[in-house]
Amino acid sequence: MTIRAAGLADADAIAQLHAHSWQTAYRGILKDEFLQGPLPENRRVLWRTRLSDTDRADQFVLVEEQGGTLRGFACAYLEADPEWGCLLDNLHVVPDLKGQGLGRQLMTAVAQRALRSNPQGRLHLWAYEQNLSARRFYERLGGVITLRHAELALDGTEVNAVRYCWSELSGLAVRGA
Repeated sequence: MTIRAAGLADADAIAQLHAHSWQTAYRGILKDEFLQGPLPENRRVLWRTRLSDTDRADQFVLVEEQGGTLRGFACAYLEADPEWGCLLDNLHVVPDLKGQGLGRQLMTAVAQRALRSNPQGRLHLWAYEQNLSARRFYERLGGVITLRHAELALDGTEVNAVRYCWSELSGLAVRGA
């Protein structure tokens, strides 16, 4: 298992995994027409754009790979919010590999990076309330819900989202070790 910083060469593989993860996790939450239609191209454009912008010091993208094959990734923004700290915007693992510790290792790597940036900082993320598998994962890692609200998803569906927060990053930074 290797976790490393992503580069532009990883954009298409990240986009493919991101779309596949959404197609699996968000079935029944988002519209099938969106998941099977424009989503893959939407993710391809997103990741090519994000990874082309090398001037963003606040953004980092980590990939987990084995034998040159991408198995998971995380994208975070340091100090994205003055109160809630670092935003973990994406955490995705190949659906068939869930439960093998890859997500935990990526969370640990994100927490370590955030902790180096701000030793007193926090980490937060948003998850769809109906995504029970992800929510159980975050709760096992000590995430605490701090807010629930309705938002408009990319497909136009109104969904409920919950914000998870970790106030003590040092504990999360060593969980996967």
